[in-house]
Amino acid sequence: MLYLIGLGLDCKDISLNALESIKKCKKLYLEYYTNLGCGIKELENLFNKKVTLANRELIENHANKILNEAKNNDIAILVYGDPLIATTHINYLIEAKKANIKIQIVHATSIFNAITETGLSLYNFGKTTSIPFNNENITAPIKVIKDNLKMDMHTLILLDLDPENDKFLTVNQALTYLIKHDLNLNLLACTNLGTNKAKIKYRKASDLIKLKFDNLGCLIIPGNLHFREKEALELLK
Repeated sequence: MLYLIGLGLDCKDISLNALESIKKCKKLYLEYYTNLGCGIKELENLFNKKVTLANRELIENHANKILNEAKNNDIAILVYGDPLIATTHINYLIEAKKANIKIQIVHATSIFNAITETGLSLYNFGKTTSIPFNNENITAPIKVIKDNLKMDMHTLILLDLDPENDKFLTVNQALTYLIKHDLNLNLLACTNLGTNKAKIKYRKASDLIKLKFDNLGCLIIPGNLHFREKEALELLK
């Protein structure tokens, strides 16, 4: 059986369901290139099992290796956040079913529900976008933001990251990108959502850019606000 197991956004997010599933597994792969969370040593101590780091090359280009192992043994792919947020992992769901390999999904906290810490309603978010590292000539995120604003919807903006090379697009770099494209709006800058280190600030982009933020951040541009959402954002100024 193949297990796709979400680890959440913090070590304390790891569920009983996840722990029970991990106990059954002969081998644990940790996909670590789309997000960060508990260190591998912490995980190995918690599970009392060896954890094998799985880079992008293995997860995306050699899925058959892992799927073949899962034909005769219980194998887990551990994913920070929720395991089915990235399309890469949905690919495993599809390919496992096509190969008649049993698969079990263990869901967990992700950025897509942690954003409600801001006081904004999840129902009022439009399409999510992301800002890549090399964004000088990239305008797709701007179009998504403007389209969402036309529909009075909020926009979650994810920031590019490359944990394998310790490289992260910072909140300040993302703000610079928005300002360059004439989007100096009131917005939220968030880091470490879903953890006890969470930081959320709500101001104009040109004011937020003067502050210092940790890595692992995101931006949220509010659309039309319900009066309770307005009240929540006023408390974050």
